[in-house]
Amino acid sequence: MHKTTAYPVLNYKEPTPVNSDEKSRVKRLKVDAHAKGDGDDLPKAPKGWIPHRDPTEYKMPPTPTVKAYRNSEFLNSSHCRSLRMMVEYEETMQRLAANGIQATVQFFGSARSLNREQYDEAYSKQHRALLASAPGSPEAVAATAALKKVESLEWMIEYMDKTRELARMLTEWSMKSRLSSNATLNGVSRSKSAGRLDKAVDDEDDDRTFRYLPHATDTRANSNARGGLYVCTGGAGGFMEAANRGAADVPGGRSIGMGISLPFETGLNPYVSEELAFEYHYFFTRKLCMAFHMQALVVAPGGFGTCDEMFEMMTLKQTGKMQHNMPIVLLGKSYWKDVINWDAFKGSGTINGRDVDELLFTDDVHEAFDFITSHLGSRGADSP
Repeated sequence: MHKTTAYPVLNYKEPTPVNSDEKSRVKRLKVDAHAKGDGDDLPKAPKGWIPHRDPTEYKMPPTPTVKAYRNSEFLNSSHCRSLRMMVEYEETMQRLAANGIQATVQFFGSARSLNREQYDEAYSKQHRALLASAPGSPEAVAATAALKKVESLEWMIEYMDKTRELARMLTEWSMKSRLSSNATLNGVSRSKSAGRLDKAVDDEDDDRTFRYLPHATDTRANSNARGGLYVCTGGAGGFMEAANRGAADVPGGRSIGMGISLPFETGLNPYVSEELAFEYHYFFTRKLCMAFHMQALVVAPGGFGTCDEMFEMMTLKQTGKMQHNMPIVLLGKSYWKDVINWDAFKGSGTINGRDVDELLFTDDVHEAFDFITSHLGSRGADSP
């Protein structure tokens, strides 16, 4: 037998006789709720409207109910999963459009990395714990392991500084330049596909009297108010924090943070612009929103999560889902050539050698900056 899900219902109370005082109290509550726009969510009548009849009165309190879009148990159930996915996408697209975001440079990288100040603080903390513990004790063993873990992160300090500086330079460049009207800004936009579909439909000899309109984000190419290039990150600490901080170093600079709800995360870093701060439940909607306006990609050293995101964006570029000439910078030349055998990829025939040759491996912030801005310039951006 098919098993259905039982949703919680509002607490039931035994009906009690209704006297005039009780009716007055209920009426006051309804009036107050109506004035506040909450409570039982009464519709607001137009000014001057005269009811066509007196309100219904019952001898017992009315049965309590709740509107579907206010039913939190239902909205958080498996039945509404598709709606939650759609809402994550639509709310992001609406807020980005409302803030004039049309082009982003995405920064990926480890959340474990520390800047010099953070490193020194973490090192001192573990060093004090080691000194305070008895030699050979479990506390000493734990403190030694923690100290070695902190020491293993020191090499990334250099790239934290470089990530912050690159984000600062790109934000400053964006605020001084203006993407021209012939710039190709598409990311993973379906505007081109929609255009091809419209042409195919127009070529058909049918009697249809309607056409599906494009999504609001697909019409941005026709907008006269073109935005700049905005730094976008995963919103967490480490290299993501460094990139958001670099954008914030520029007076008036704004940046985007697209965080993900995880048990060990404490929220978005404080350098994300509040109006451009997002938090997702689903990884795939987060990745889509990251990719949608992406015009350039910078990948700092990172682990599984960074590689997952990096290869997905490379695949979108390789397969033509994103612009084929999107610049990709791998910051940390020796790291990326040590952890991934790119020559083996090329030599094995599993990828086109061009897919690797088009990547920029560098430790030089200015080389990365020139690489990105020159590519955007070749697609129609005006240099400052």
